[in-house]
This record gives sequence, C-alpha cells and structure tokens, in this order.
Amino acid sequence: MNLGRESEYLEFKETTNELDDAIEDISAILNKHGRGILYFGARNNGDVRGFDIGESTQRDISRKIYEKIKPQIFPTIEEIPELRIIKVTFEGSDKPYSADGRYFLRVSDESREMSPEELSRMIMETNRKDWERQRSEATIEMVDEASLKRFLERAIACKRLPPMEYDKMSLLKRLKLLSDDERHLNNAGRILFSMDDPVELKMAVFATNEKRTFIDISPIKGNVFTLIEEAEKYIKKNMHWRVVINGFDRGDVPEIPIDALREIIVNSFAHANYVGWSKNEIDIFPNRVSIYNPGAFPDDLNPEDFAKRTIASRLRNELICDVLYKCRYVETWGTGLAKTYSLCDEAEIRCGYEKEGDGFWFIFHRNVTNDVTNVTNNVTNSLSELEKIVLQSITEEPTISKYRIAENVGRSHRTNQRVLDSLKGKGLIRRIGGTKGGHWEVIG
Repeated sequence: MNLGRESEYLEFKETTNELDDAIEDISAILNKHGRGILYFGARNNGDVRGFDIGESTQRDISRKIYEKIKPQIFPTIEEIPELRIIKVTFEGSDKPYSADGRYFLRVSDESREMSPEELSRMIMETNRKDWERQRSEATIEMVDEASLKRFLERAIACKRLPPMEYDKMSLLKRLKLLSDDERHLNNAGRILFSMDDPVELKMAVFATNEKRTFIDISPIKGNVFTLIEEAEKYIKKNMHWRVVINGFDRGDVPEIPIDALREIIVNSFAHANYVGWSKNEIDIFPNRVSIYNPGAFPDDLNPEDFAKRTIASRLRNELICDVLYKCRYVETWGTGLAKTYSLCDEAEIRCGYEKEGDGFWFIFHRNVTNDVTNVTNNVTNSLSELEKIVLQSITEEPTISKYRIAENVGRSHRTNQRVLDSLKGKGLIRRIGGTKGGHWEVIG
C-alpha cells in the first residue's frame, strides 16, 4: 500500500527511531502551514512497511512532542493496526514553533532550520495579525461613508454580499471592522475606511529611466479604498494609449492591460505591512511602470511561483483582504499574480519583480518607442503646446540654434529661452557643447 508523496503538509518516517527528526518536521510544517500529518511506518516514497508498535509507543511519541515542541500542541495520535503504522495529526496557530529550542521551516518535502532574519520576520508577521483587530484611534464618526457606500454597492453588484440597506454600524460589524467597544474602528477598519488619511501613497513620473529628474510627483494620503482608485487613475493618465478602429467603432487600447495593473495595485495594498516604515509607491519611467508593495514576499517563494504553481495565498492582512474580496477587488486568493502574468503574456508585455528590503517591486516593462514626442506627450500629459513644438524641433534637428528655434515657432527669443529652460528643468533636454559646434540631446 502507498500513502502518497511527501509534501509541505505530509511527512513519513519508517520507525520511531527517527522521532527526533519527526519533531523537527512537525515544527517546520506548523511554522509553514499550521497543520499537517506525519506517519510512522512508511518509507519516504509513501510505501507502507509497518514496524513493531509496543504498548508505550504512542505514549512515547506524545511525551516527546509535549516536551520538545514549544508552544505546546496536542496532536491526535492513532494506531492503524492492520497496517502497523501510527498516524500523527497536528495543528496550531501560535507560531513560531520550536523543536528542542531550534526553529524550522517546511520547504517542499524537506525541513530546514530558519535563519535569524526569517525567525524575526515570522514573529513580526504573527504580531501583525493581532494588530489588524486592535482598536485604533479612529472613531466611527471618522468613517468615510462615501467610500463605505461605494464598497457596499460593488459587493452587492458582484453578489458577494446579499442585497441590504446601507447602515454604517451593521455593515462595519458584519465586516468585523469595529473594536470591542463599538465606538472605534479596529486597525483594519481605519486602514480601509477612515477619513484621517491612514495610508500614504507616493506617485511620480520620471524623465529618464533612473530616479533623477521627475516630471510630476504626487504624494497623496487616504484610506485604502480611495487610494486604489487614485493609483489606477494616475497610471491611466500617464501611460500610452493607441486608437483602434473597427468599422464605425473606435476604441482606446492601453499599453499595459488595465486588469493586470489593477491586480498589482490591489495586491500592494492588500498585503502591505502597515506597521513598517516603507510606503506604497508607483514610479513611471519611460521604459517601465514599477509598483512597490511594502510587504516582504515569503523567503521561499516569488511572484512567478504563484503564476506557475498551485500555491495557497499567504494572507498578511486577513480582514483587509476579506473586505477587498467582498467587493471583487480581488478574485480568489493566490490567483491575482497568475492572472497578471497571463494578461501580460497575451498583450506581449514583459513583467517581473525585484525584491527589496521589506518589500518588492512589481515591474511592467513598456514598449519603448523612438518617437520622443509621443513618449513625452503620452507619458506626462504635462507639456504646453509651445513646449511640444520646441521639443519636436530639437528632436528633428539636434544642431538647431535657439535663435532659429525662436524663428520657427514665431516667438521672441526671451519666450523661447523660457521654454528651453522649462524643458531642461523637466529633464527632457540638455545642451552638449557651446553655441558653435554644440548640439541638443533629447533625454528619454
């Protein structure tokens, strides 16, 4: 008989001579998933071999688990006589769990000892789950009712809440966003719906592919529900769109699929570390759009794993994620990244990620064009008509003098100089060399 293959939830030991190793595996599985099963009497490949089970075998296993694993757990230990095996079923929600003073983590079908950094991060993550439910300083009078009403409309429309009349108190209770005194929002409720601007989002458009000169910078504060909307608007405004005409129908097609952008924007708020120092951020460069999620990705996984493998989502903020699910800002846990990669593949857009400190960047690579005027105009929407004409003149003839530019555009030399200074200040042009023999360089 075969019991299957070892996995992140399942471990096999041939006899209780491997009990010390079994203790480490149990703690590793608890630290990764909070529950699992271990069999004594089976080989690594799942083949049942059985072993001699004495009168005290189950008691010895129970005592060893009780003594070695901290915090203590109370597993179910049962003998299956016809197979001469013992099944140990265990679970616990008080991680991190140690095995004889050491901490382990399950990776695929193996257990490895955790690094000090991983242990510290796990302790912080555990504390954050309690943080969501703790009372905030925001009272129920500080609820952004316009956002709460929009949420309810969306949740009813997508049938993740039943039809109901809007009632602030009953809705907040249903969503578990009130503290015990019912006079304050808990921390999750404040992050989602408070009017006291609990979350900061930094947004910027840069003139080059490096963070040197910005064309626009828009730091804003608000609650998560409004910032998701503002983030999407900002990217839509500052990216390329192309016109597609089909018969009498005219459509605007974005350079990056909107649904893919929305998935990553929502993900960055749903899984952010709101206790840390880093902030949500969106940076738009000529060659990429980067969205920063201030929440560390699991050490043993990366975004591509969720796109290519069947992996359960790791929820940092369960209450916040539940609310975003109910209004269909997210679909099913763990599927958003897979959807993003699929949409980008269909649109022939490259995407990827970069881990950074306690967070990670998700990057959409843009199809860079040599038409500098189009890039500048479509990305920034910030140039005046005169600036566009001057920039086009320089793009077409880099050696053109500023006096001939003034003649071409029909403006005074003083006005033309102001335009050139403005373009330089925005990081779009620079002068190489002197008046004679020099030339303009368009930066993009």
